[in-house]
Amino acid sequence: MVDKLRRLKLYGKSPLYQLFMSIMIIAGVGITLSIILILAGMPIFGTDLKVLEKSATALSSNDFAFLRYLLIIQDISLLIIPSIIILGLMKSESAARLTELKIPQVKEVGLVVILTFCIFPITGFTGQINSAMHLPGWLSGVEHWMIEKEEKADNLIDLLVASNTFWVMILNLLTIALIPAVAEEMIFRGVFQKIFYNLFKSGHMAIWFTSFLFSTIHFQFFGFIPRFILGLVFGYLFFWSGTLWLPVISHFVNNAFPVMLAYIQGMEKFNSPSDTPLWKQAIELPLPIVISLVILFYFRNKSNNSD
Repeated sequence: MVDKLRRLKLYGKSPLYQLFMSIMIIAGVGITLSIILILAGMPIFGTDLKVLEKSATALSSNDFAFLRYLLIIQDISLLIIPSIIILGLMKSESAARLTELKIPQVKEVGLVVILTFCIFPITGFTGQINSAMHLPGWLSGVEHWMIEKEEKADNLIDLLVASNTFWVMILNLLTIALIPAVAEEMIFRGVFQKIFYNLFKSGHMAIWFTSFLFSTIHFQFFGFIPRFILGLVFGYLFFWSGTLWLPVISHFVNNAFPVMLAYIQGMEKFNSPSDTPLWKQAIELPLPIVISLVILFYFRNKSNNSD
């Protein structure tokens, strides 16, 4: 199988061919592995996919374990393994290793962590505005369907995020923060953003288009804008730094902070709506926006100087 994949030779091919073959690899390898791992997991956990339809009160400890297992294999089989294969096929034969995985400097990691915390109030503010948006009246049925789907997804995540012990919180950091951060950055920034860059011949168009795809594919309309902003930040970090580790770190911190906050505060306080009015949040935005832009421009200037 490895020899057949090597003969695909995505390096040097047209962007449309790379895009088509990447989708085929994701569908073929990803779906096949997912089915195999799901079927293998059912007898181990003593449950099946009907667990996705169960109410929260009907879920057993085995059901919770199986749900976490599903999250892990979804990211590994559908995203991580296919993206490794694709990046390997897109690498030139003369390249000794994947340049996308070069190790960043400690200073750069620190700047990215600061940047991510500065993004929180921005995505929080835009998220509240996004959640208050409504579709036209003639699309009310679609809006009702989206609200139901998002509420169901949010309830499932809340159940998984709830951490009664320190070790459950660590497990949540692995399944909800670390693995998704690696998986999504490898496939969206590592694969698709590179392909779109070759297709559009523009880094900015590639980043914005990938961010749109990144936010759309989560199928959460009422969180589209903040996720789109995150996609832009991750995209520019990769574009200007040349390493996937910086967007992975930013993505991880973005996912991990709520998990840790839920453990520290408890789910009841964590889920309580903010009592800070939007106008006051808007007044507080300039400082984190300025800091975010300064850090991003640092990476842009460093990229320009290294060219």
